Amino acid sequence: MSSASTTAAAGPGSGSGPGHMSVAELKALMDDPSLRAGVDFLVVDVRRTDLDEPGAVIIPRAINVPAQTFQQTLPTLVTVLSRIPKIVFHCNSSKGRGTRTAGWYAAELERQGVMSSKAYILTGGIIAWKEAYPDEVVSTATATATATA
Repeated sequence: MSSASTTAAAGPGSGSGPGHMSVAELKALMDDPSLRAGVDFLVVDVRRTDLDEPGAVIIPRAINVPAQTFQQTLPTLVTVLSRIPKIVFHCNSSKGRGTRTAGWYAAELERQGVMSSKAYILTGGIIAWKEAYPDEVVSTATATATATA
């Protein structure tokens, strides 16, 4: 088992820092008929203006919480999200904003003594997801049109 698999397999509350999850591991969660997004796991896209760029895409069923406003809403986010065992954060490559927000979430979980949820960083971010699963994305133009309809 790879180190990413070992980290992602660890349950909620296992360690204080965020774990890492590969795109294949996230895809397996999403494809598991016994698991539901928003109940058993949640993907949090922390990009902001990048989503307005032509050709921008999101992972299906992901929510958007921009990194720029993440810390201000962190205590409330933990209250709302802490019932979900796996929270997977990403940005473009998950080397900046995705990593920082996962760390902030993990630290706030620890500060509040919450053991029911764990933060994960999606290795490679949306770039790796698009490369591995080009047909498993939603255009932000489509998502915006659907949300405003």
